[in-house]
Amino acid sequence: MTKKRIAITITDPNKQATGEALAYKLNLDIVPAGIQDSSRYEYLLVFTPDYVGLLKTSDKKFAPFYINFLSGKLQYRLSHAGLRSELLARALGAHPRNNPVIVDATAGLGRDSFLLASLGFRVTMLERSPILYALLQDALTRAQTDSRTTPIIERLKLLETDAISWLKACKSSDRPDIVYLDPMFPERQKSASVKKEMVLLQDLLGKDEDSAALLQVALTCATKRVVVKRPRLAAMIAQQVATFSITGKNSRFDIYLV
Repeated sequence: MTKKRIAITITDPNKQATGEALAYKLNLDIVPAGIQDSSRYEYLLVFTPDYVGLLKTSDKKFAPFYINFLSGKLQYRLSHAGLRSELLARALGAHPRNNPVIVDATAGLGRDSFLLASLGFRVTMLERSPILYALLQDALTRAQTDSRTTPIIERLKLLETDAISWLKACKSSDRPDIVYLDPMFPERQKSASVKKEMVLLQDLLGKDEDSAALLQVALTCATKRVVVKRPRLAAMIAQQVATFSITGKNSRFDIYLV
């Protein structure tokens, strides 16, 4: 019997229709609740009453991973975030009052877009992985019901789409001022520094193989600048030299002026 990568399990009757629709769309099996068969599936996408999470079936001690914009750690960061203190906000070269059109072409876990929205920016998030999109959509829905984060969520728009295709299809009148890129799995010198959640997602989703192509398309689409997040010591994407960079303790933002 060939092991399949992922299946869906549903423990919340209210999410039955959503889970079944995703299973049909992706041609995935639906596993009865409570069954964690590592011999048949490597991962389960679990629809629980509290969240939609991703579970590695072979890891008996690992609770499902899910995106949580309401976590204490993230809320603490937001309470101390500012336009001057956040390197990403400085890299944008814009102020929320000017309503810049921002596209996060690699939404991933959504934290950077969420941070920008907390500072007053409106952001369109693009995510091509249907699994990550499901996790993100669930996180946004939960955050929408909390008074602390409702105004933030209202400044975010999530689309399930391939960023290269979406940017290429942009009409001249709809071109964003700023395109933000954060390849999910850039090369790192110290694998120990990679969080367990990122190891999980990289194993399931694979590496980003088209970062160079995405950068080129972003440069032709953005009207003002492209901002690329990299590990502090990593090479620039495709060795393309940025106009300038802003470097922090662990990360670096390469800015390409258009």
